[in-house]
Amino acid sequence: MKSGSGSAVAFGRVLQAVRKRSPKGQAEVASSFDPKLSVAAISMAESGNRPPKTEEIVRGYAAALELDEDELVELWWAMQGMVKEFDRVQERDVPRWWRELRPDPEVEAWHLQLERRAEEVLTPNEGAWAPSMHLMALSEKTCEILRNLLGNSWEVRSRAELGRSDSPVDGHPAVVIIELLAREAKEGDSNEPPELMVTFACPEPASRPAPPEPTTRPDTGALSPDVAWILSSVDAMPARERAAVAAFIHGLREGANLFSEAAQPPPQGQPVSAVG
Repeated sequence: MKSGSGSAVAFGRVLQAVRKRSPKGQAEVASSFDPKLSVAAISMAESGNRPPKTEEIVRGYAAALELDEDELVELWWAMQGMVKEFDRVQERDVPRWWRELRPDPEVEAWHLQLERRAEEVLTPNEGAWAPSMHLMALSEKTCEILRNLLGNSWEVRSRAELGRSDSPVDGHPAVVIIELLAREAKEGDSNEPPELMVTFACPEPASRPAPPEPTTRPDTGALSPDVAWILSSVDAMPARERAAVAAFIHGLREGANLFSEAAQPPPQGQPVSAVG
């Protein structure tokens, strides 16, 4: 998760909203870590300028804020575009990149409704379009994780905004906004509307992170960290992507052999000189 990215900002706002509703301040959250973090680090995490980099740190935030650790880790991955989806072949939940999600019928109907609305507001001078169906599917998965994470004392809502443009440069992108509202647990105030705590655009990550549940990885004990990371990433790719990478590497090897000095025959009429 990159500092300042939409994913980091969204995750930070969730942390901030939960902390503000708890009796703990930033200093108390910082002191809950071992080793302790600075108040500045907590503040920057909540702003998205210094997001958690590892699952271990995310679990530290969960413990400090008294949240379910596994659910917060799932949210952290969802903000990076990786969510669990039931695989009918493997008959279990598997991590899947958001662009590969299979939208539910409800999401398909929602997307169709937005496309019709975009056609209605379309003018010769202003374009209009709906968010992608995959982004809408990701937002629904994210909302589901948030509901499991926050419980009944919170309300999680989502709404879509059409993309609009009146020129090739200026415009407003199509987004899905997620809202977190806190319900007040007060006697006699059951009809009081929930308080809006935070809103953020569902992130639309462009690059795939390492999967949360990687398959069997090669033994990388003798490899450099960079090489080990590359092998692990390739090993976790779908079969089609691995085949494309293999073809690319094969092409590089053929090119190296073709243009290598050792592969060039000696000029006509000149003997090959012996070494030594």
